[in-house]
Amino acid sequence: MGGRSRGGRPRGAAQRKKRALEASANLSEILSKPWNHSNRMVDSAALQMWRIGTRHQIGLHPNQRVWICRGCHSLLRPGITARIRIQQGRRITTCLRCNRISRRGPNFPHEVMK
Repeated sequence: MGGRSRGGRPRGAAQRKKRALEASANLSEILSKPWNHSNRMVDSAALQMWRIGTRHQIGLHPNQRVWICRGCHSLLRPGITARIRIQQGRRITTCLRCNRISRRGPNFPHEVMK
């Protein structure tokens, strides 16, 4: 009786990608309003969003990619977990947890964290 059953989790690549996009959208809602959630939850959401994007090859939205540290995968909140400096037309972001420095420029896009 080697037939395949029709019940259970969908295994198609399109279905997995769709669920990953939905999960990423839910996590981005948490990241868009970090002051409504605990620091632990926000950092966990940033890490999970990074992992989902990597595992399912969907990446991150460009606005969110800039605000997640590539070193420790925590949310970069200016003045709280990140130091932002502008020098010679470049935005220099330093994560205050892992001290990773990100340089954007010289004509970096002016993203606004909403």
